[in-house]
Amino acid sequence: MIFGGEAFVDLIGELSLMKDLTKTMDITAKQMEEEEAAETAEAKMEKLKVDEGKDGTSVPPKPSVSTTDSDHKPPKSEASSTSGASTPRPRIGQQAIMAQSEEDARMDAAGLTPEEKELRKKEKKKGLSKEQREELAAYEAERKRIRDERVDTLAKKLLDRISIWTETDKGSDVTKAFQEKTRLEVENLKMESFGLEILHAVGMTYMQKATSFLKSQKFLGISGFFSRLKDKGTLAKDTWNTISTAIDAQLTMEEMAKMEQKGGEDWTDEKKAEYEKRVTGKILAAACKGSRFEIQSVLRDVCDKVLNDKSVKMEKRLERAHALVLSGTIYQNAQRDPDEEGDYMAFEQLMADAAIKKDKKDTKKDKKEAKKEEKKEEATTSHHHGFGSHRKAEPSAKATT
Repeated sequence: MIFGGEAFVDLIGELSLMKDLTKTMDITAKQMEEEEAAETAEAKMEKLKVDEGKDGTSVPPKPSVSTTDSDHKPPKSEASSTSGASTPRPRIGQQAIMAQSEEDARMDAAGLTPEEKELRKKEKKKGLSKEQREELAAYEAERKRIRDERVDTLAKKLLDRISIWTETDKGSDVTKAFQEKTRLEVENLKMESFGLEILHAVGMTYMQKATSFLKSQKFLGISGFFSRLKDKGTLAKDTWNTISTAIDAQLTMEEMAKMEQKGGEDWTDEKKAEYEKRVTGKILAAACKGSRFEIQSVLRDVCDKVLNDKSVKMEKRLERAHALVLSGTIYQNAQRDPDEEGDYMAFEQLMADAAIKKDKKDTKKDKKEAKKEEKKEEATTSHHHGFGSHRKAEPSAKATT
């Protein structure tokens, strides 16, 4: 796994973002394939009609070959072709043409104009079919069931981890032992691929949910209300960052496709390799943002389940919140030493290089814009100075006369 691996399963569960996207795309792509097949078959039929109109003759049906005695009884396929009936087991394109002709007949009976027919066809293409909607709904229900099971499992594992502190006297020695155990876990987890990114996401979520719960029990819940508003703002910001990163990756891919199509002397092998590396980094960045968003979304539900369990006394839930603050602080402050490098850094380095190149582009644009502004200011100031000196020269000329 690129993000985390097996070491993070007890902490965040199994990531399902890419699997969900792939499945959804497979379901929605079915209609596009059927429409393309229908359009291709329809175009062939139109071309055939045009050719027949030019020649003035119709294309004779292809003779069918049968293993039975053709002298006594003609085969069913030949009889059906000569009678003009539809052939058995039509293909997707043929089915689509037949459905298309039936739809045209219904629209003709309704008295629709050609423009209205075209509009109706476009509207039909935009939406999903009934089978696709049902398949997507079934997959969404299955996805929700799996996610609920994941939240329940992670909540139990979280309670097991923090019970070392919550189910004891919570003295200074126990607190130090709990913190040290968490640090040892972090030392192993941070060496995984994108380990720091995941640890920081986990720590931030624990801190936000725990502090919000603790503040909600003080000052009649007013502080908790503002904490929840802050959490919603953070969620909106994370959502926007995820979307913008995906859009950036898409734009970079389109830019590379245009450069490759254009070709020329500038499109060298080095240039192509550089673009491929940048596109890979952008895609990794988008996947990383999406995975981080999924992790924090799941862990919010996990924390809510742990902290808002009404069957547990408030005193115990407050202790759970304090334990989340202790562990969340350590997760959030996790760092790697400069000498701690390895194969896990390969994907992270690709993503970092892509981000650096983007920053360089932005700085170049800023410099160009700044130079343009300076030139404009110089032009306006020189114009004003010239105008002022001309006006001042008039009284001096009068004085000399």
